[in-house]
Amino acid sequence: MTEIKWLNAVIDIPADRFDEVGEFWVQLTNSTRGEVHPDHDEFVHLLPESGDMHLELQRINSGPPGVHLDLVVARNDIDALTDKAVRLGARLVSKPGHAVLTTPGGVTFCIVPGSTESERAPVIDADYPHAVDQICLDIPHEHFEADVEFWTALTGWEANEPMFPQFRSFAQPEHLPLRILLQQLGQDDQGGPRAHLDISSGSHIADIVPAHQAAGAEVVEEHKYWSILNDPSGQHYCLTARPPSAS
Repeated sequence: MTEIKWLNAVIDIPADRFDEVGEFWVQLTNSTRGEVHPDHDEFVHLLPESGDMHLELQRINSGPPGVHLDLVVARNDIDALTDKAVRLGARLVSKPGHAVLTTPGGVTFCIVPGSTESERAPVIDADYPHAVDQICLDIPHEHFEADVEFWTALTGWEANEPMFPQFRSFAQPEHLPLRILLQQLGQDDQGGPRAHLDISSGSHIADIVPAHQAAGAEVVEEHKYWSILNDPSGQHYCLTARPPSAS
C-alpha cells in the first residue's frame, strides 16, 4: 500500500494580492518565506522556526482565493496513488509531474513528491498556544458520504465517530502535521466544493483574534467552538477550540 508520508496545505492567492496576503500568512504563522523554486515561481514555502514545512503559498492567475490539500508521497508512488484515486471516483485534472485531482464531491487536491519531511512545527505562540494543524474540506451536502468513503478507501484511515453529524475526521498517523476534516455543507449552500484552514486555539480564541484583526483579518461569525474569519483576500479560515496537536 502506498504510504502518505506528509500533508501540506497550499494557500491559493490571486496574483494581484499575492504579496499582501502572503505577508499576512507569514506573520500569523510565525514563519519565513522560503526560496522561490527556479522552475515554479508561483510557489513559496512558509518555513517554521523548526520542524518541516507544511504550509505553502501559490500565486494563481485566475479564479478565487482558496486552499487545497497536498498528499505527499515518494516520487515513484505518485502514479500508483493517482490511479487508485481515479478508480475510487476522483477526476484527474492534470499531471504536470504531480497529480491534480478532484474528489467525487468536487474538492481539489494534489498528489506530490516528498523527501524527508517528518518533524511537526512547534505551536505558534507560547503565551496563547495555537497551530495551523487542520484542513477542512467543505463538501456539498449530497456528496458528503461519498467523499467520506473516498478518503477512507484512498488513505486506509478509518473514519472516526463524529462529535457533530456534519463533521468527519479520520484515524490518521499522529506524526502528520495536518488533520483532515470533512464538513457537510448545508443543503442551501451555493458556494460549491472548497476547503479552508483551521487554527486550533484551545481556550484562547478570544485572545488570538485581536492580533489577526491587526494583521488584516475580518471576523465573519462567532460560534461556541469556533470563529470564522476572512484573510485580506476574503478567504475564510477558522479559529477553533480544539487544543493544538490534539488528534
